[in-house]
Amino acid sequence: MSMSISHPGVVVPTASRRLVRRLFKAVAIVAFLIAAIGVLHTPVGRPLLAKLGVGCPITKATPEQIDHARTIPAAAYLGKAQAPARPVLGFTFEKTTLADVEAWAQRTGVECEKLNGNETLRACANVPAWALGEPAELARAEEVTFEFRASRTLAVLTVLRRGLSVQEATLLAGVVSQRLRDVLGAPQKTAGENTILHFAKGPLQAYQEEYEFGDYGATLTETRLGSTGVLLREHYFSPVP
Repeated sequence: MSMSISHPGVVVPTASRRLVRRLFKAVAIVAFLIAAIGVLHTPVGRPLLAKLGVGCPITKATPEQIDHARTIPAAAYLGKAQAPARPVLGFTFEKTTLADVEAWAQRTGVECEKLNGNETLRACANVPAWALGEPAELARAEEVTFEFRASRTLAVLTVLRRGLSVQEATLLAGVVSQRLRDVLGAPQKTAGENTILHFAKGPLQAYQEEYEFGDYGATLTETRLGSTGVLLREHYFSPVP
């Protein structure tokens, strides 16, 4: 016979409480694994992949091959409602061109380079928040990467910040989250908590929220990596063919 714990007006079976705890742990593990995959495709993870002899295949593919590969994650968005807006930090999917980003980099004094010589992949370093339309007092982005279609129009944008304190990361994540919620509503998926208390538990704590629409996707991921601080990743994606 399972025991129960009573609260005013509520009786919660002990077995159910254990199940809830296990579910919370499972969600936390999933959040961390998803975050870890994202980390492997950043300046932090790319050297590790290189040492392992793996590397990221997308940086060596042709623009046409990359366009085809993008249809795989895009399939998960089929049949979903259209987004009320498609915020991409001042850029526009299917309209912003490679030339537009090059002009933006020149205006803002940001240095960008091709990833592994790939013409449709650009990585820009040390980008000030104001250059992304964010409050100037927020932390600079260590790297902003742009992925273009073979037609040279924007398809993916990723912003990476790392070495943040728990206080900085939760504040910044809150700003990004609120900006997205203001135009998109609540995220379709969340895992973990964006709180100082949650990240104070130690390394490998993570928080993630996902927005999924038929013509737009955005993911905010926050991961505490230990002595190197917290990594914050914004990922914006267009599933439009």
